Amino acid sequence: MIAITNRLPVKEGRADEVVERFSGSRGDVQDFPGFVSMEVLRSQDETEVLVITRWQTREDFDAWVQSDSFRAAHRGSGDSGFLSGHPEMGSYEIAVEREPGGGSV
Repeated sequence: MIAITNRLPVKEGRADEVVERFSGSRGDVQDFPGFVSMEVLRSQDETEVLVITRWQTREDFDAWVQSDSFRAAHRGSGDSGFLSGHPEMGSYEIAVEREPGGGSV
């Protein structure tokens, strides 16, 4: 399993608007093959939104990025005026995962 991070530096007072954009499902990522989960985190000082998606494989994520659903989800996001800088993406292999009750995956 992999995790993709997308760090979004946001303009002052705009973090809630960025989070709201993710609360809708314009691209239906949750229904895409290989998708596991998504978290949208707002920093306490509200200057950054971090989006973490988990995928079964890198190929699943790459297929999402090449899909019409991805294009629909990101349509118009480039000119939104919410960001104070360039997004930074990262890709990680999930090496350790803990679950309640002491189990690890």
